[in-house]
Amino acid sequence: VVAMFPTLQETFGQALKDVPESIQQVMGNVSDYQHIEGFLQVQVYMQMIFLTIIYAVILCTGLIAGEEGKGTLQALLAQPVSRTKVYFHKLMATAVVLWIICFMMFVAVWVGCLLIGESPDYWRVFLATNMMWLTSLVFGLFGYAIGAALGKRGVAGSVAGVYAFVAYLITSLAPTVDWLKHPNYLSPIRYFSEPRIMDVGIKSSNLAVLILACVIFALLGWIVFVRRDINSR
Repeated sequence: VVAMFPTLQETFGQALKDVPESIQQVMGNVSDYQHIEGFLQVQVYMQMIFLTIIYAVILCTGLIAGEEGKGTLQALLAQPVSRTKVYFHKLMATAVVLWIICFMMFVAVWVGCLLIGESPDYWRVFLATNMMWLTSLVFGLFGYAIGAALGKRGVAGSVAGVYAFVAYLITSLAPTVDWLKHPNYLSPIRYFSEPRIMDVGIKSSNLAVLILACVIFALLGWIVFVRRDINSR
């Protein structure tokens, strides 16, 4: 995608002049295609984040809820190991795997920029990568908590997936639809995209909200998981 910047800089950016403002919120405007930072924000991170969210949801719901559905979780908990340890060890493993996936994207952006001779602020690229990881982790932990509480992977994945889609849609349309401005505060993607990290860096309040959401979802799932009965096949 990064390698397409020189071509899109000359053609696609100008074509957006006649595109409605609501569509420009998703695809970017003319100025975004005149510098690499804007291009990375709208065509790399804002587009690719949905893929990392999907991966996070699939990964997180496949651990406790997925293993419970297969009947392997009950065998694991029959061993001398606490539910708390199982819950948080799986959670931490998920966070690490997801970060590695996001870091690979950072490397891909770095290589792509070298190939086309562009030099963005790599520190902000790294910050955007980590915020993408944290935002994706929020949705992943939302699904993880539901799966841990109910033991049903399908339900957890569906609810988390719908939440992610609706959140992405709300954040994309909120700048042009007045009644979506307040619901937008419930969208984790808002705290990733506003303000643009490639332009101003990370806003500390946005970082705090995402971290708090991760903590809340993780704790809610844990509270229910350690108290409920495990479904047997």
